[in-house]
Amino acid sequence: MTLIRRGSAKKKHEERLAWLSAHPDLYRDVPGIHDDVTDAGRLRLDALHDQMQALGFLGSSSTMNRREAVRRLVSELRGERVGDVNW
Repeated sequence: MTLIRRGSAKKKHEERLAWLSAHPDLYRDVPGIHDDVTDAGRLRLDALHDQMQALGFLGSSSTMNRREAVRRLVSELRGERVGDVNW
């Protein structure tokens, strides 16, 4: 199942992807949705999450949900399918 975004959500998603695409060094070692999160990976994920939050790329939901959103974006940029994860 692939998430379909419309309107402002689609625009915000495209802005996040464009920004991340322009900064591949920032997500190089960040764990994607299919990766286990090690201690080192969590530090990278938290740093990227905090930077994206400061730039206004993430919503106001819980930190856990925003962190998972960052993992999904990283996976998407790597070409991984992100809609097939069983929660």
